[in-house]
Amino acid sequence: MLARNIALLSLLSALTISSNYALVIVPNVKLMDSIVFASSLAFGMRFGATLAVVIWIVYGTLNPWGFSLPTLILVTLSEMVYVLFSRIALSLKAEWNRINLYNSLFLSSLGFFSTFVYDVITNSFVGYLFYGSVIMGLLTMNFPLPMGLIHEISNAFLFPLITPVICGVSGQEDKNLNRRYLG
Repeated sequence: MLARNIALLSLLSALTISSNYALVIVPNVKLMDSIVFASSLAFGMRFGATLAVVIWIVYGTLNPWGFSLPTLILVTLSEMVYVLFSRIALSLKAEWNRINLYNSLFLSSLGFFSTFVYDVITNSFVGYLFYGSVIMGLLTMNFPLPMGLIHEISNAFLFPLITPVICGVSGQEDKNLNRRYLG
């Protein structure tokens, strides 16, 4: 079981990190948040949190935009927003491998709102760290470029697309076993 979980963690980490590098030319559009969310949903919160930390340690350290330890700590902790939002989704529906229009809209809303929360947290702290002002950090979230909106809208589209794929791969026959061992 441990070997399977390490292999799964490695595979999802590699997929996420490589997609982050591939999408670096499209600002604020990343598969990472939806993969962390869906993995937390399918394999448990502990697995999702571990995945988020592994991804950010690698991508945050070897980031094409540069390295900043305070920012790395901030985004790693903030990524847990998606892990927590997976608990909301799980409390409302146990199986996410097949979804209908209503569930797609729900996942889209969760994607948008969780990303909004993530963006407010990260921009507030980055504004405080680098500008000495939370307000300045929040103002730069969508001005002069709508970076926050791009991030939120892209996740609203990606959450309903990626969630059923990862939840379908998780296999329903061992879902209870996964939750017991993975959190």
